[in-house]
Amino acid sequence: MIWLRGIAFFGALGFLALTFVNASWLADNPRGSLRLIANGGISQQYTAAAAKSPCPAQAILPPLHDFIADTDRSVQMARRMGADLVTLDVARTADNALVLYPDATLDCRSNGKGAVSALPLAAVQALDPGYGYTADGGKTFPLRGISRNTIPTLEQVIETDPRWHYFYRFVADDAEAAKVLVAKFKAMGRDPAAAGDGFSGGPAAIAVIRAAWPRVWAYDPAQAAACTSGYRQTGWTSMLPEACKGGTMLAPLDATFTLWGWPNLTVNRMTANGGQIVAMLTSAGAGLRHARDLRSIPITFRGYVMVDDYWTVGPALRPGLDRRTNAEALAAQARDEASTD
Repeated sequence: MIWLRGIAFFGALGFLALTFVNASWLADNPRGSLRLIANGGISQQYTAAAAKSPCPAQAILPPLHDFIADTDRSVQMARRMGADLVTLDVARTADNALVLYPDATLDCRSNGKGAVSALPLAAVQALDPGYGYTADGGKTFPLRGISRNTIPTLEQVIETDPRWHYFYRFVADDAEAAKVLVAKFKAMGRDPAAAGDGFSGGPAAIAVIRAAWPRVWAYDPAQAAACTSGYRQTGWTSMLPEACKGGTMLAPLDATFTLWGWPNLTVNRMTANGGQIVAMLTSAGAGLRHARDLRSIPITFRGYVMVDDYWTVGPALRPGLDRRTNAEALAAQARDEASTD
C-alpha cells in the first residue's frame, strides 16, 4: 500500500505544480483594453426557440426599437454608442456588388426569394429587410415598411465613417465575394490591417483575404474551434497548439475553467504568438445579451467580447455613450431584469 500512497503523493504534487505554472494571478496583466463587438450593430433579439428555427426572424422578442441588423443606421448607432467593432455580414449579388445581409438566402427576413447571389444589386436593394420579423407567430410584422431600414452596400456603410473599425463576416464560403471585397478595398485605398478590421468566414474566402493582407486578423470558425479544443488539451504545458498560433480562440465565458491560465496567461500566450481571443457567452457561440453577463468577464481580460444585444449591454459598460431615450432605456432595463434565459 506504500506504493499507492507514493503515487497519490506525487500525483498531488504534479497537480499542484501544474496549477502553479498555469496560475493566472502570477502573470502580468495583459496589455490593451477590453473591446466590444456589436453583432450586427443594433439588432433585434430572438427567443430561445429561434436558435433551433430555420428562420429566426419568425421568433423575435417584442421589439424595443426599430433597428434591424446590418442596416446603415443600425451600424452607425452601435458606433455612436461605443462599440469598438461592428460585425458586417457580407453577401455578393449577381452583378458582383457586396451588400450587408445576415443570410445567404432572402426568404426568411425579407420579401425576396432565393439566394442573394441570384439577384442584381438593384433588385436586392428594392427589398424590405424587416418584412419577415414577427414576435407573435405571424399575426403582426412590426418592422415591415420602415423606410429607414434598407439593405446597404458595403461601401455605403464604410464611407459613412471610413475611420471606424469593422468585422466582416462572409455569410457564404464564397471566394469570389472575398476577391470582390479585396478589389473594392484596394480601389478605396483601405488597408484593413492598418484600419484594425477583422474577417471571419469559410476557408475559401479567408484564404483570399490572407493572401491579400497577410497581417490582417482573419479566421474561419473551424480554425477557431480547433484552437479552443486544442488549448484545452495541451495548454497545461504552456505551449499553444498550432491552430492557435496566429489564429483566433473563441473563449466561452460559461466554460473558461477549461482554459489553462484564464484569463491573464491565456491572453498573454495568444498575443505573444500573434493570436486573438474573442470571448463568447456560451460554448454554443452566443454573444452577451444581458447587462448581468458583464459579470462573467474578468476585470483583467484584454480581448474582444461578442455582444448580441448591444442596445442593452453596451450602455451598461459605457453609460456616457448611451443614445437611448429615457423611455427606451427603462424598457430595455425592465426586459433585461425580467429575462431568465
